[in-house]
Amino acid sequence: MESGEDIEQTNLGRVRRPRLGPLTDLDGVGPARAAALLQLGVRDIGDLLFLMPLRALHGSATGSVADAAEQIGKEATVDAVVEKTSLQRFGKRSTLRVTVSDDTGSIVALFFNQPWLRKRFVVGEKVTLRGRVALQKELVLLSPKVGSGAKPLPTAGDIAPIYPSAEGVSSAVVAKLVHIALERVLGNGDEAASGTPTTVSITDPIDARHLARIGVPPLGKAIRDLHMPTSMDAFLAARRRMGLETLLELSARLQERRAEAASSSRALRVAIDDKTELETRARFPFTFTSAQARVANEIRADLGRAQPMRRLLQGDVGSGKTALGAYAAMLVARGGGQTAFLAPTELLAEQHFDGLRALFARAGLHAVLLTGSLRTTERRTVLNQLSSGMADVAFGTHALFSADVEYARLSLCVIDEQHRFGVAQRGELLEKGRDAHALLMTATPIPRTLALSVYGDLDTSVLDERPPGRGTLRTRWVRGADKRKVEKFLLERVAAGERLYWVVPRIGESTEEALEAAKGDAITAEARFERLNKTALAESGIELVHGRIARDERAARIERFRRGEARTLVATTVIEVGVDVPEATVMVIEGAEKLGLAQLHQLRGRVGRGKKESWCLLFGAPSGSARFDVLVRTNDGFEIAEEDLRARGMGDLVGLRQAGENAEGLADAELDVDLFLTARAIVAEDPRAFEHYRTLASSSARTQA
Repeated sequence: MESGEDIEQTNLGRVRRPRLGPLTDLDGVGPARAAALLQLGVRDIGDLLFLMPLRALHGSATGSVADAAEQIGKEATVDAVVEKTSLQRFGKRSTLRVTVSDDTGSIVALFFNQPWLRKRFVVGEKVTLRGRVALQKELVLLSPKVGSGAKPLPTAGDIAPIYPSAEGVSSAVVAKLVHIALERVLGNGDEAASGTPTTVSITDPIDARHLARIGVPPLGKAIRDLHMPTSMDAFLAARRRMGLETLLELSARLQERRAEAASSSRALRVAIDDKTELETRARFPFTFTSAQARVANEIRADLGRAQPMRRLLQGDVGSGKTALGAYAAMLVARGGGQTAFLAPTELLAEQHFDGLRALFARAGLHAVLLTGSLRTTERRTVLNQLSSGMADVAFGTHALFSADVEYARLSLCVIDEQHRFGVAQRGELLEKGRDAHALLMTATPIPRTLALSVYGDLDTSVLDERPPGRGTLRTRWVRGADKRKVEKFLLERVAAGERLYWVVPRIGESTEEALEAAKGDAITAEARFERLNKTALAESGIELVHGRIARDERAARIERFRRGEARTLVATTVIEVGVDVPEATVMVIEGAEKLGLAQLHQLRGRVGRGKKESWCLLFGAPSGSARFDVLVRTNDGFEIAEEDLRARGMGDLVGLRQAGENAEGLADAELDVDLFLTARAIVAEDPRAFEHYRTLASSSARTQA
C-alpha cells in the first residue's frame, strides 16, 4: 500500500444494537447535538460504537513540492508556506486557490464550493496539505486535507478513520465522540478501565470457528480496531466483521421467510408426466436451448410441490426468458390455475400479449390484457373473465394488482423485469392468489453476491446460453469526424432490407418545443424524427414511437416497422424491452450519457437477434465515457451488472428502496462471496445466533417504521 493513500471503502452499513446509555451521558453532547446525530442514525452510545467510518486516511511522510511533482495522479503530502489566496465565485459555486511554496517550488491547492476555508490560510504561515496531485496549467493539489500545528494530519504509519458528517455535527466532532464512547464502554481493551465503572465487555454471539474461517476478529476487538486501528489491515478486517453483522441480520430475516414458505402446503400442485411435458415444449415454434431445457425442468419440479415456487430467473437480453414464463403458465393451466404475467410498462405488456396469445390459443388457453389505459367497458370485460375463470392468463402492468381485480384461481405470478417493482408491489400481486407460485425474471443479470444476499430466500436459475445462429454484435462510441460517416453506413444497411432503431431519451412537451429543439442541440425524439425525414432514410420509411402515443397507433407503427414497410424506428426508451425484430441490425442511441449502464445494455439488446452482424452506435458526451467503455469492451450482461452495481448500489438495482426496505450493508460491490456464505451458514447452523440476529432485524425494522 502506497504511503499517503486515502483508503476509500464504501459504507458497509450501520447495525443497530441494544442501547448502552443515552448520548447526553457523553461529555460534549447536549440535546441539540444529540438531535444532530440522529441524522446519522445514531440514537445512543451503542449506535455510536457501531457507526461505520466512510474510509481511513493512511498517514504518510511529508515531502517537498518537488517531490509532489513526481506524484502526478497520486496522493502527496507537502509542508509549505502560504503565499497568497484567491476566491472566485460563480453564482452559488466557488473556487478557492491557495498558492503555497517551499525552497523547491510552488503548488496551488484547489478547493471547490468551500469559500469559508479561506479564513484558515494566513499568508506567511506554514501548513501541511495532502491531496491528489494533478498537472493542469500548473501543478495543483485537488481538494487537499489541511493540517496545522493545532490540528496535524496523521503522520507516517498512523491510520485515521474518517466519519460521516451531518448538519450541526462535523466529521471531526463525530470522531471525538466515538473515542469518548469507546473509552467509556470498552475501556482498556475488553476489560473495564480503572475508574470507569460504566465500561462493559462486548461478547460476540458468533462462534470463533466461523470468524476464523473468514479471518475477522471478535466483535469487541473489531469495534476497537474500527475506530482506533493499529494498521490498515486491522481496520479492513474490522470493517469486514462489522459488515458481517449487517449480513447476519439480513440472512436471519431471509431464513425466517423461507421457513414460513416451507410451512405452507396450499399452493397448486401440478404433476406433469414426461409425455405431457414434451407436448408442452413442442407447442413452441423453436427448440429449447440446453439452458432453457434445464430451467424448464427446474420449474416443472417446483410446480409439482405444494410449497409455493420462489424462483429468480436471470438471463441476458435475448436468452429466452419469456418463453419459459409461457411454459410455466401452460403447466399451471394444466392443473386448473390462472397466471398473471406482470410487466413494468404498457408496451412490454402489450408485446408479451401480442407475441404469446396465439401460442396460448393453440393450447386452448384464453389470454387477456389488463393495463391502466383500457376503456371502462374493455376493463369490465377483462375483470369479469378473470373473476369467472374464463381467462387463463392475464398480461398487464400494475393494473393486475389493483384493488378491484379478483382472480378465480390465481396460481402463478410471472414478474418480468422484476427489479423495476418494489418488494411491496410484488407482494400485492402474490396476495391476489392463495400461496401463488412466483417466477421472477430479469434481463439485468444480478451479480452472484447480490443474488446470495438479497435473494437468499429464492432459488436461482441462470440462462447462460443464447439461441444458436445469431450474428456478432459490436458497440462503438461515435465521436467527432466519425459522426459524418454514420448516415452513409445507415443507408447501406436499410438498403439491404435491414432495420434501424434510433433512440432519443426525451420527448418534447409540445409540438412547438419539438420544432424549436430541431433547430438546436436540445434534441428530442420528435425533433430527430423531423430531421431524419429530411434525409435519404425517409425513402425507406420512418416511424416515431413514444409513450404518449395511443396504444393501438403505437402497436400499428411497430408492426409496420416489423414488416419492413418502415425501416427506421425513432423512439424513446419505451422500446427498451419487449420489441423483438430479428431484421433490426443497428441501434443508434443519442444522448447516451443520460442513460444508465443497464438501460444502455437493454436497448442494445434490441439488435443482434438475427443472423447478420449488428451494431450499437453510442452518441454521447464525455461524461458517459466510463459506461461507454464498458459497453464497447463486453457484451457479457453479468460483467455489466457488476459495473452497474458499483455505480448505482444494490438497493436501486433490486427494487428495495422502492418499498422503503433497508438496503444498508449492501452498497459495497467488493464484498466477497465468502462473507455472504458465512452469514447464511451461521444462521442456518446456530439456533442461538439465528434468534439473536432475527430479533435484531425485527427491532431495526420497528425502529425505522
